[in-house]
Amino acid sequence: MSALETLWAGLSVATHSLTDRGSKTPRFLRRNAQPIVLLHGFAASSLALLPLADHLTRRLGRPVLRLRLSDRLALNLADIRHSAARASKAVEQLAQVPGFRYADVVGHSLGGLVATYWLKRLDRERRIRRVITLGTPHRGAPLALAGALVFGAFSRAIWQMLPGSPFLRELEALPVPEGAELISVCAEADLVVPRTSAYLAPEPRHRNEMLAELDHLGFLHHARCHTFVESALATANRGRAAARRRLRAPAPKRRSLEWA
Repeated sequence: MSALETLWAGLSVATHSLTDRGSKTPRFLRRNAQPIVLLHGFAASSLALLPLADHLTRRLGRPVLRLRLSDRLALNLADIRHSAARASKAVEQLAQVPGFRYADVVGHSLGGLVATYWLKRLDRERRIRRVITLGTPHRGAPLALAGALVFGAFSRAIWQMLPGSPFLRELEALPVPEGAELISVCAEADLVVPRTSAYLAPEPRHRNEMLAELDHLGFLHHARCHTFVESALATANRGRAAARRRLRAPAPKRRSLEWA
């Protein structure tokens, strides 16, 4: 993707974000079709994730919810903790829908930090099964310092993404709850969030993956990324189904030992 194409794609995302309304909550959930929640990045909206949402709906047959993280502005500049609380509240409401058992969450860029904070700090009811972050600055974004010159006066989130920020140190120290998983996906050609900025520390239930020949906006529209997310979520489905089968299987009979 050339620099001109990247700029055009970014302007397109920002323009369409002005009409963002998010997605509607389903009225009923089938047992094998649990929801997938998509979280957008900084200064963007959930409309940027429409291509991924369409792909996952078509291939997995599961309802996909694009959550709008900002309650006032069309473009999200809010504190990451506030955005996570907003997302958590939305899924607590979704948990009241008949058939709800869990949700998987996919976050692009800053949306991945929102999802990670939500999973590690706020998900007390264990609603989340798996979080996949795409081009997310778990170790901070070097470009955030330049961004602070533009957005710093009215965006707390840009300061939270600085390498070594108190927010990122807090997030790294928190464990992923048992029964959940956090996957960070970086892109080989991502200049906004380089590989070293996206890597998770080698902790339990952390996993790092890399996609070749993608840049930061490629996560939004490239088929390679969409297929990876589809595969990761489908694998989780099979793993959970196998676990249920093991639980339902009758326990093996034990022979009693008799002493002579």
